[in-house]
Amino acid sequence: MKKVIAGIVSAIAVVALCLCLTACSTGIVGTYKFSKMSMTQGGLSVEIKAGQEYMGVKVSEDAYVLEVKDDNTFVLKVNMGDEMTQTGTWEEKEGKYIFTADGESMEVTLDGNVLSFAMEGIKLELKK
Repeated sequence: MKKVIAGIVSAIAVVALCLCLTACSTGIVGTYKFSKMSMTQGGLSVEIKAGQEYMGVKVSEDAYVLEVKDDNTFVLKVNMGDEMTQTGTWEEKEGKYIFTADGESMEVTLDGNVLSFAMEGIKLELKK
């Protein structure tokens, strides 16, 4: 009888742990790093992945680092030769994520652990 009860308790604990991990992993909160970017330049489509060189510069995963915080703020750090930091707020509306900085908003898509957005003709993908 003790083995049966121990088995049931263990099974319930495993299910509870799985539910917690699933709930925690589905949110947008976290740190995302550069995975790839695509753009059209001079009529040519260009795709750059983390670790590749572009115009003589190796583009690392730290080229773009986005920290999405649970207080509905974010910090985007860009390090592509010149360093820049952008802060703003984010919200979820009707299943979509809207990021706002300096009065301008953009839609951000989350697919698994890949966050993507487009700005000024460049599509960026960042991975958690």
